[in-house]
Amino acid sequence: MRTVADDIHFEGQRAYAHLHHLAVEIGGRLGGSPQEKRAAADIEVYFRELGLVTRQQVFPVRTYEMGEARLEILDPPMGVIACEMFYLSQNTPPEGVTGEIIYIGAGDLDNVGPEIRGKIALVLGGLRGEAHDRAMRMQPLGIITIMNELATPPIRVEQLPEVRAKVGAVPEVMVAHAQGLRLVREGARQARIRTQAPEAESTSQNVIGELTGTVYPDEIIVVGGHYDSSLGIQGASDNAGGTAVVMELARVFVGRGSQRTLRFVAWGAEELGLRGSVHYIKQLKEGDAAARKEPGFVAGRDRTELEKHVLCLNIDVQGALLGVNRALALGPADLAAAVRLLAKERGPAFEVKEDVYSSDGTPLSEGGIPSLSFTRTGATTSYLHTTEDVVAFLGPQPLAEQGGFIETFIQRYVAGARSIPFERKVPEEMQKKIREYFEKRLRIDYYAE
Repeated sequence: MRTVADDIHFEGQRAYAHLHHLAVEIGGRLGGSPQEKRAAADIEVYFRELGLVTRQQVFPVRTYEMGEARLEILDPPMGVIACEMFYLSQNTPPEGVTGEIIYIGAGDLDNVGPEIRGKIALVLGGLRGEAHDRAMRMQPLGIITIMNELATPPIRVEQLPEVRAKVGAVPEVMVAHAQGLRLVREGARQARIRTQAPEAESTSQNVIGELTGTVYPDEIIVVGGHYDSSLGIQGASDNAGGTAVVMELARVFVGRGSQRTLRFVAWGAEELGLRGSVHYIKQLKEGDAAARKEPGFVAGRDRTELEKHVLCLNIDVQGALLGVNRALALGPADLAAAVRLLAKERGPAFEVKEDVYSSDGTPLSEGGIPSLSFTRTGATTSYLHTTEDVVAFLGPQPLAEQGGFIETFIQRYVAGARSIPFERKVPEEMQKKIREYFEKRLRIDYYAE
């Protein structure tokens, strides 16, 4: 016998309306900004109107405002070159800094040496990890990064304040590949860099809407996506699209119900260093430690809030009309296998890997919670973090395609399952990858506290 709940399914048009509201009507939603707070308020109202139990988790962030980045090539006289500032790196004096350019090739450790001291280093693809740290010790006057991608505008990203405090910073700007090629071809020898951007301490927030399970309320599944964007851009695919999928899934399962607790989370300040999900897992870890010290607590019999979390589904970068569906799993082998089997059964095609994904599922897996990240790659997703990440490249159909797949996955393996078919564990080899990700890529240590 069919029920009303049987007719409730994911609708791409509904999801697209949420996407459009976030990306176009609100616009850029940098962590800690008024626009991010407006988006958070609107998402919470939506969750509450669905009937979810809502709350916000507030946490501190270091944020910034739109600044000025100016790159002028003085010798030979090439004039002003379009560029983007590497935010939270270092502001120059008002007059800028002027110095000799030295091209060092790709930003590998072996290419960074004392020859850059007091000069402006021109680097293909930027400096990361140990190469960046060594460069800071060499004290260049500034850095010009050439984008690797041929047809992509310079991205808008930032230095992590923890890294700046640890190893220092210099003024940094980014130029498109074609502009960098011109600098090398024409033998640019001297430049003036000016970077000016206001910084501020602010707060961001996770928005949580909870649907209590009807049979196993103490088994919690997080379904989340970050709603912030890079500075001053629509962030349509990254990640208004993912947030829109989460919001539409919330509507579906409020109408359908779930045997297990579904905790829908719109993560804040992901672009500033996964701040929202890091704060979330920190709170769970602190609560876990405190609960174990309570009189009468018996390990194995009593479960902490952290232990009640059995799975995280992370949804990041969605909606591109052209692209490839991907899923990245951190957990038992059955987790990735379930996606492969479901894709073969119902479609669409998915590329499935067991690997770290630089998004909000990874901090939860660092805390021992298996995670599965759904994303879309290729084609116009190369525009992430640029002014070209706009709704013109997105549509309802791909949202319906991935959203419908995730809906089926949740219904089959979570909401309606007799037992969760995935063991609650993150294998040691995956934990090692997670530690390397935090230590070598993000290079900050507060995740493992």
